[in-house]
Amino acid sequence: MMKNNTTTKFFLILISSLITTQTAFAGKIKCWRNDEGVKECGAYVPAEHSQKRIETRGESGRIIDIKERAKTKEELKEAKRLAKIKKVEEEKIAEQQKKDAILLKTFSRELDITSLRDSKIKVLEGIISVTNSNNLALNKKLSKLKKRSEKKPTKHDAEDIKKIEGRVAKNNKSIAEKRAIQNTIRKKFENDLQRFRALKSGIILIPAKTP
Repeated sequence: MMKNNTTTKFFLILISSLITTQTAFAGKIKCWRNDEGVKECGAYVPAEHSQKRIETRGESGRIIDIKERAKTKEELKEAKRLAKIKKVEEEKIAEQQKKDAILLKTFSRELDITSLRDSKIKVLEGIISVTNSNNLALNKKLSKLKKRSEKKPTKHDAEDIKKIEGRVAKNNKSIAEKRAIQNTIRKKFENDLQRFRALKSGIILIPAKTP
């Protein structure tokens, strides 16, 4: 009697499970396309088509769920490349926004920008002026030394001439470097000025910080 009761309970559980499963999948079908592009449908998707686009349709025949096909290696590689480009662009935008915030925090007027630019250039111009004066004095000394050497040369003349010419060349190089720095300053502040004007006029909007 105990054995019969156990068997009966087992079959009741099995039947209940089958009914539940049938209810869950009742009216639902899955559709996909085979390797020839022909649309096929069924209760289950064959393993060989499991990576393809799969539509799940309800009792009314309407699509209730879509599982997109798996991407190919080439598509994954391209997606990775595009994601990398997007990341670089986002980093550039974030960096520019940071620079814009600093620019607006540092200057309140265009005059502030041009005044700082002019002061930096003026400092360099002063150094250039002093260096030019030194070269003028060195060249006079060099001219006298060469004339004296032609009339009454000494054993140190050649060495002294070489030293002075070296100092003049070094000064000329320094002057050229300072001129290059001045040009760099002009370009930088011109860019800052144009950016400042655009930001102030509202042409370029600064996104609000996310709290």
